[in-house]
Amino acid sequence: MFEENYKLKYISDLSELREVFQKAHDHVKSQFKLYEDKKSHSFDHIVRVTNTCLNLAQKLEAHLDVLLLASIFHDVGRPIEEINGRCHAEVSAEEADKFLDKLNLSKLKKDVNEAILSHRFSKKIEPRTIEAKILQDADALDALGAIGLYRTISFSCERGLDMQEALIHFDEKLFKLPSRMHFPITKQIAESKCIILKEFVKKIEEESSNSFFNIFLQQNDGKYLRKNKSPKKNFKYS
Repeated sequence: MFEENYKLKYISDLSELREVFQKAHDHVKSQFKLYEDKKSHSFDHIVRVTNTCLNLAQKLEAHLDVLLLASIFHDVGRPIEEINGRCHAEVSAEEADKFLDKLNLSKLKKDVNEAILSHRFSKKIEPRTIEAKILQDADALDALGAIGLYRTISFSCERGLDMQEALIHFDEKLFKLPSRMHFPITKQIAESKCIILKEFVKKIEEESSNSFFNIFLQQNDGKYLRKNKSPKKNFKYS
């Protein structure tokens, strides 16, 4: 599948990349053993993002070695962020640095670091390389579609958000993601994935309108309807 249409920047061949990537995969997976209850940002999320990066790398002619290592490490700092609040992108970049130094692959650090640090929108670091742009788009795409819906509900439950607070997240972030994509192909995918989210929000709003309930409780003057009280009766046990 990748034999004919791929580019490498620092690693010499695909077999070496597979060996390095397997070690990276195992290392990152081990970091999530104590974080398995957080379904919104689990190791499965990292695998899905990496899978999307693999697909886009061929279509957009990105360097596969840089992109794969950046994607597999991009959220490894999540468990640390949960513990002490440090930005997970910074922690992830540091973890990638240590890993690459250990394998004598320091030449990869600059490009991998840039992609990891810029993948998080809230950091407001504009991705400059094609690999960084692909990673940011791939990460955002996993917030959309059926998987994105599941992750949003999981995140809301993890944070104790009520339904209205969760719906704000759709308007303030998720529905804006297609316009933030860096490539026509990722924008098209994002727009398609948004359809299920918009249908979900529409149904939620329809089913939670409570229009009859509100009308019943209010009079024309806006005051709450008071139930007519019957005269008290003295009940005696016979």
